[in-house]
Parts: sequence; structure tokens; C-alpha cells
Amino acid sequence: MNKTISVVLIALSLLGLASVRLLENDLFYDPFIDYFKSNFQLQSLPELHKGLYLISTVSRYLINLLFTVFTIWLLYRSKEFVKATLWVHLFSFIILLAAFFILVALDDEWVKMTLFYIRRFLIHPILLFILVPGFYFISKTKSAP
Repeated sequence: MNKTISVVLIALSLLGLASVRLLENDLFYDPFIDYFKSNFQLQSLPELHKGLYLISTVSRYLINLLFTVFTIWLLYRSKEFVKATLWVHLFSFIILLAAFFILVALDDEWVKMTLFYIRRFLIHPILLFILVPGFYFISKTKSAP
């Protein structure tokens, strides 16, 4: 594939990720958006419809995953990196989602910042920004004499 086409497709993928963020209020159920924009340390956790939140979070995570995998593929053209990306995302999702729902059930003062950061990993493509430099390092290490 032409390098120019790859750069354009990567830019479109990143634009897709940005669009998910910009349209989050319209596309996804998330009572924590307004909650975490407020002075949340002094407030109780918002009412949460767990089933709807689970569906919304899974949907958002999968959309971000698709853009992430597409970006990784375009950058490195490596099936191994794509597989590693999928495994990292799968295990991260299971652990983070379980931790999120356990902490929501606790509803204690000390869990609020932890919920804030766990939720960020679930709804934003943070793993993309961790994996890209890691894969770059691996690819340069493999090709070095």
C-alpha cells in the first residue's frame, strides 16, 4: 500500500476515535460524564442502570478497539502485533470492567478517583497510546543487527 494512503487512513482512524469522543453524549449512556465534570468528590455516585451501562461501555470499547486495531495494522503490518493488541484489550476489558462494577457496588469515598481512572481506560483509547510506542520499540529491536 502506498505510504500516502496509509497516512490518510491512519488520520481517518484517529479522526474516528476523536468522533467517538465528540459524539459520546449522543451515542452512549454514561451518567458519569456529567458526574466527573462536577465536584464529584463531594457527591454520591450517580444512579446507574447497570445493564444499559454495560451495553454502552462494551459498544464504545469495541468501536475504539476497531479503530485501534486498524491503526496498529496500518502502522506495522504485523499479525503478531494485531493479535497482541486483541489479547491486551480482552484481558484489560475483563479486569477493568469487573473492577469498575465491584467499586460501584462499594460506593465509598475512596473509590471515586479509582472509578474515574478505570472508566477512562474503558471508554478512551489509552491502550493505543501505550501499544504504539511499545510495538515501535519491538519492531526496531527486531530489525537491529
